[in-house]
Amino acid sequence: MGICLVMDPGASNRQIPPPEWGQSIGFLRQSSNTSGDDQDEESLTLYIEDSKEIASWMSRAASDGRFGIDLEFIRERTFYPKLALIQISVGSDLALIDPLAGLELGPILETVGEPSITKVVHAGAQDLEILENVAKQTPCNVFDTQIAASFLGLGLQPSYSATCEHFLESVVHKGESWTDWLRRPLSDSQERYALDDVRHLLPLHDHLQAQLSSEGRLEWAKAEMQKYDDKSTYHPLIDDRIRRVKRSGSLDRKGLTLLRELYRWREDEAKRCDRPRRRVLSDELLVEISRRAPTSIDSFERIRGLDRRDVGRFGEDLIVAVKQGLETPEEQFPPLLKKRRLEPREEAALELTTSALRALCRAERIAPPLVGKSEDVENLIRSYWEGEIDTSEHRLLTGWRGELFGNKLLGFLAGDFHIAIDADSGFPELRSSR
Repeated sequence: MGICLVMDPGASNRQIPPPEWGQSIGFLRQSSNTSGDDQDEESLTLYIEDSKEIASWMSRAASDGRFGIDLEFIRERTFYPKLALIQISVGSDLALIDPLAGLELGPILETVGEPSITKVVHAGAQDLEILENVAKQTPCNVFDTQIAASFLGLGLQPSYSATCEHFLESVVHKGESWTDWLRRPLSDSQERYALDDVRHLLPLHDHLQAQLSSEGRLEWAKAEMQKYDDKSTYHPLIDDRIRRVKRSGSLDRKGLTLLRELYRWREDEAKRCDRPRRRVLSDELLVEISRRAPTSIDSFERIRGLDRRDVGRFGEDLIVAVKQGLETPEEQFPPLLKKRRLEPREEAALELTTSALRALCRAERIAPPLVGKSEDVENLIRSYWEGEIDTSEHRLLTGWRGELFGNKLLGFLAGDFHIAIDADSGFPELRSSR
């Protein structure tokens, strides 16, 4: 196995600026053999000394049509994640790339949106968000081994170590989860941990893809991975983003309009000072300001939890945001998502249909949360009772969800299926009533 270790013993105090830092990244040299499970195999230590070496690695990835990638980053105290380490696997070779130094990362970034090259990741949402931000390209052709494993009976969001152990019988030691990846030099343990994060990605890709294909589930898993190809995954509409703010559901349409303007202000301020959103202004305070709609600095004194220093720093900005919300025409208000309460018969149907979904999920070895949320089942029941079933509007009736679950749930509501306890397993199962 080839191992490329590119470390920087002297870069401990360097910081990565916001995403506009360009395409510069660096590699520093330190020889080490951290082959982990493959210690008995002969290891070839490679050194990347310039951008040509990076291009060579990516050229090999292009020839292979794939490579594995994982990132280590720190984001607890900043808005922009501080990229601390990049790990890649090409063929049987591994590389650690130190982004706290100074060479070109262009050849890697160019692969992010390249459809002919598969990017193999595990639980890659945050890593891909960072790559999308830095590369200014929407990722495409991503294979997420976590999603793939969840279609093969390993439950919802299985860990990398659990996936490797289950499918490859390989043990991955996870002793550096809370390490400070920005500190240099990295220890042997950190190097080993980082290499392990990509060591098994390509073997997992081979194994999972083959098993999914043999079980007729490959297209289902790929359809679920398509979310990574969608620009809205990385840049959701603001009306969708404010729904994620804690307690936003307590606001009326006017309050949501003010929240939208305050949210925009907080986003800009968090980016400007490179601080986490919650450290600029908490969700709870955003909602409370939206509810009270203050139009003067003095009004802030009646809002508990709003620090005077914060009022002095950006109180006027908050007033401007509130006024912009108040001046918004009513036809531009965000819609309310509150729905009428379920009738007793619908509540009973929800309870039974949820049980039916769980029984189907157990039979298909797919975790229920991957299939849908309680509100998805509720929406299906509402439409059924109202006699207005539009398959294109229901998550449970489209794609693999409709094929495996949605159509059977409609049949359950119509009386074509019933729930029974299996005598052998003792678990509920869905049976035909005909």
